[in-house]
Amino acid sequence: MTNEPQETQEDYRFFPDHILTEVNIGLFLFFLCCILAIVLPVEVGEKANPLVTPEHIKPEWYFYPMYKWIKMTPEVVGIFFPMLVIGIFIGWPLVDNFIVKVTNNKNLPIFIGLIGMVFVTTLMILEALPH
Repeated sequence: MTNEPQETQEDYRFFPDHILTEVNIGLFLFFLCCILAIVLPVEVGEKANPLVTPEHIKPEWYFYPMYKWIKMTPEVVGIFFPMLVIGIFIGWPLVDNFIVKVTNNKNLPIFIGLIGMVFVTTLMILEALPH
């Protein structure tokens, strides 16, 4: 046996060595992105003029059914019917069980839901089509 000293491996601890390295890299990349965003801003289109509003403002696509419904119906129906629909959505588990108990048909609530989805999709397509 020889009495040679064993080489000790240098410790590389997770904290603080690894964590601080990752934080430094993350902060550098964040700083770089901020500088690039300030120096080279992205322009989506022409600059907005707050004094001129467009002729017709269309909502986002997910509001199309509601927008079309409000345009198609009288004001009172256009406002209160969606509230009724939201109430039915909230209480649908109770309505679903009631329909199944009364009609003894488990497929009827599914059929009602499909009719509702087709109606909403139709309103969305009608609003999305160019006039």
